[in-house]
Amino acid sequence: MIPIVDLSCTQDRRDSASVTRQIHDAATRGGFFQVVGHGVSRDVIDGVRLAARRFFDRPLAEKSAACCLSQGEATSWRGYEHFAADGREAFEIGCEYRFRHEAERVSLLHGTNLWPADDPEFKDMVSAYYAEMVVFSRRLLGMLALALNLDEGYFDQQVREPLAQLRLWKYPSGTALPAHKDHGFLTVLLQDAEHGGLQVLRRALPSRSPGPQGSAASGISKAGLDTESNDVADEIAVAKAEGRGWEDVQVLPHALVINVGRLFEIFTQQRFPAAIHRVRFAHGAEHKNAPSAARISLALFFAPGWDVVIEPPAVLREAGAPRPRPVQTGPHVLFGYRWQQYMNSGEIQDVEAAKRRAMAESADADRPPT
Repeated sequence: MIPIVDLSCTQDRRDSASVTRQIHDAATRGGFFQVVGHGVSRDVIDGVRLAARRFFDRPLAEKSAACCLSQGEATSWRGYEHFAADGREAFEIGCEYRFRHEAERVSLLHGTNLWPADDPEFKDMVSAYYAEMVVFSRRLLGMLALALNLDEGYFDQQVREPLAQLRLWKYPSGTALPAHKDHGFLTVLLQDAEHGGLQVLRRALPSRSPGPQGSAASGISKAGLDTESNDVADEIAVAKAEGRGWEDVQVLPHALVINVGRLFEIFTQQRFPAAIHRVRFAHGAEHKNAPSAARISLALFFAPGWDVVIEPPAVLREAGAPRPRPVQTGPHVLFGYRWQQYMNSGEIQDVEAAKRRAMAESADADRPPT
């Protein structure tokens, strides 16, 4: 069963040591757990769910209006997307860094959010939820730092201006998301209140021996980009051979699902592994009274700022092991956006091929557009 950690006692520092141990155990065991008692208002959660469902229920022409239609990289992946290959839909926002001219843009992941012009309630509800998620993610990183025997404020400066993107997903019945590891640092997911479909692979590491920099650093190119396309397939194959399968993530209406991303896995040298997970959604008879056949979820992808270099401190490195190659957050996250976009759109079906294509585009990823 996916671990469930109650954070309520951390609000007033009661028994926080017990919570730290629970988080350590959950993150070590599989990098995937749920939290309750997290302090995020139920009214905010219920409100954003309703606002998201109402938005996705609007006619396609209204959602695709120029004011809120995503242009992919050109709009920092913000706004509305419709994936014609299977009918899934998404809407994304991020931290707003305002600039007077395009030349002032800090990076390809910094930009202005796009909103439907005639729905201020949607903007207000999503913005309020986003703000609470960013605050919560910073607090959660403090707990994860303690679980790694680091200072609680270890990540504070690194996430002062985070790369924090909130993606609203609509999955029509019969749609799926392929098995993958999240590419960034940390994901905080709000599941649909009625519909499941999220599954996590019971942890199984590849049978191959670690490379010269350790298994967590394998797949990092000279440019600092994560090319470990075979690791997911390897782990699934090992799990199948050992009789380990997919575990359904229980639907708890006001819980938040936490999973470690690939970048955090690199930082911890795999002490906290990035979990392989997928979505397989089919609207069953057990949900005949649910308000819609679609599954709505909201995922916050949270990572340090663009220029932050991720490198494990000495306390997390194996004694005598070579120093791992550092990874710059911004280009790493951007690379993930690029290859996942090819997969989401259906343009490329193979993860390795999608990463090769994204790699070819990422030579100048660390420079802002001109």
